[in-house]
Amino acid sequence: MRRRRLLWQLYVFYLFTIIVAFLAIVGLTPRFFRALYVDATSRDLEARARLIKEQLVGLSDPARIDALCKKLGRESSTRITVVDFAGNVLGDSDEDPLRMENHGDRPEIARALRGQAGSSMRYSQTRQMQLMYTAVPLEVDGEIVGAVRTSVPPGFVASALRSIYVRITVLMLVVVGLFAAVSLVVSRRVSRLLGELGRGARSFGRAELGRRLPISEIAEIAALAESLNEMAARLDERLRTTTRERNEREAILSSMQEGVLAVDSSGCVVEMNVACGRLLGVDPDSADGRAIEEVLRNVELQAFVGRALTSAEPTEGDIFVAGAPDRFLQAHGAALRDADGRRAGAVIVLNDVTRLRRLERVRRDFVANVSHELKTPITSIRGAAETIGSGALERPRDAERFLEMIARQADRLNAIIEDLLMISRLEQEEERRELELEKGSIEPVVRAAIRTCESEAAAKDISIETTFEGGLTARIDVALLESAVVNLIDNAIKFSEEGGTILVSATKEADEIVIRVRDEGCGIGAQHLPRIFERFYRVDNARSRKLGGTGLGLAIVKHVAQVHGATISVQSSPGKGSTFVIHLPAA
Repeated sequence: MRRRRLLWQLYVFYLFTIIVAFLAIVGLTPRFFRALYVDATSRDLEARARLIKEQLVGLSDPARIDALCKKLGRESSTRITVVDFAGNVLGDSDEDPLRMENHGDRPEIARALRGQAGSSMRYSQTRQMQLMYTAVPLEVDGEIVGAVRTSVPPGFVASALRSIYVRITVLMLVVVGLFAAVSLVVSRRVSRLLGELGRGARSFGRAELGRRLPISEIAEIAALAESLNEMAARLDERLRTTTRERNEREAILSSMQEGVLAVDSSGCVVEMNVACGRLLGVDPDSADGRAIEEVLRNVELQAFVGRALTSAEPTEGDIFVAGAPDRFLQAHGAALRDADGRRAGAVIVLNDVTRLRRLERVRRDFVANVSHELKTPITSIRGAAETIGSGALERPRDAERFLEMIARQADRLNAIIEDLLMISRLEQEEERRELELEKGSIEPVVRAAIRTCESEAAAKDISIETTFEGGLTARIDVALLESAVVNLIDNAIKFSEEGGTILVSATKEADEIVIRVRDEGCGIGAQHLPRIFERFYRVDNARSRKLGGTGLGLAIVKHVAQVHGATISVQSSPGKGSTFVIHLPAA
């Protein structure tokens, strides 16, 4: 439907009203003025007739009466006729009475002869034209003896009325024009004011709530503008409050480490924070408004969301999310309610417990490995002690062999305990940051570690080659760093074949001091590399135990690197040897 401007609706209505009023006035005024003017003319003719009647008193000669009629008729521009009681014309201002017919049957004269003034407008046979007549009785001593009649042509009345009509029409046209102009001005003003209100309301709809509408002098429009301004102020305040609360909520959700997922009653995503998207591998922006089955392919999480939507009590559960890496999530679900307290969906909070699970697994493995590592020498010691107690003392050679076994296994127990205590001390120093590091040269530390391992290398005819870049310094704990390098060289010796070569180097690369220990041993499979630095982790259990060691050496190296703010890495492949690298920050 086509919309029309208020200006033209108001103006057309005003103009239509003016035109209807004008036509009504123009249509009714002629009748009113004609009747008014005819009545006035009739009274004027009656007054003239009565004046003439007074001048006829005492005249009885028809000739004198006729002469008086002609004289007064010329002076007053009025036709005057005098008749006797029988209707015979005694005098006429325009015609010869002797040639005029009897006028006793004329309506106005007949009425006058009955003693009443009479008027009529009719066609005159004598003058051959339309005339307006008025007659009054002529009395002598109280007796009606005739009648005096005056008349004028209606053209005189019409001419006077036309003059009046023209003046009235011109005046009405001027009034209509002025009223139309005033109506246009008023309509434009009202339309402009309402247009400003409309533009202001549209700007409010576009959230431009800082604008204020001007207050008009028109009370109703002013009240409307004030109401709109007040509404805009309240909306602005509420919008600011809502925006602030939304920003605070988004900031809280974004800063949370826990994943937050909100769904409506139909299972469509309402809110998902960044942490939730990261945990589930989903883009939060693309998830809004979509069904949970479209967003997530995890059956466990879909089932948990379904339980949270239907359960009257808070729900909990564990969810496994496969990926790179795999994640273990702990989920807590609760009902999401609207302002009226009705269930509107559910909110799920996801906690990443992957590290806790991994630590729990490490703890279990550690307990199992420690138990196993301690049980083996203890079993050996117990077996040797029982054998000695059962008579081996009587055989000196056997007793000596079993005593050596007890001593060897005791040394193994001591080594395991020493390594465990060292790892514990390193962890505590790492957490408390109590280790004091001092700037020192790297080369002497590495050479001291090599000297410590030379006898063991010589026993397997293994040569240790070195490459050092001069002037290398870093903030270090000499004893700890030396023990780490000793562990790496010791491992390289154990897993190298007799007659092999081990390369130990220390160089500067970018802002790091890089210490490398490379062997030509059996190498390590790629599947073992992520766990090689775990406590008691062995690539080949049988070979590792045969070669000795506690299974804690590489774990000690990792912790020594960490307390130095360094990292350790390994490059290896089966049959091609291994290279362990310590990356120290340069001083």
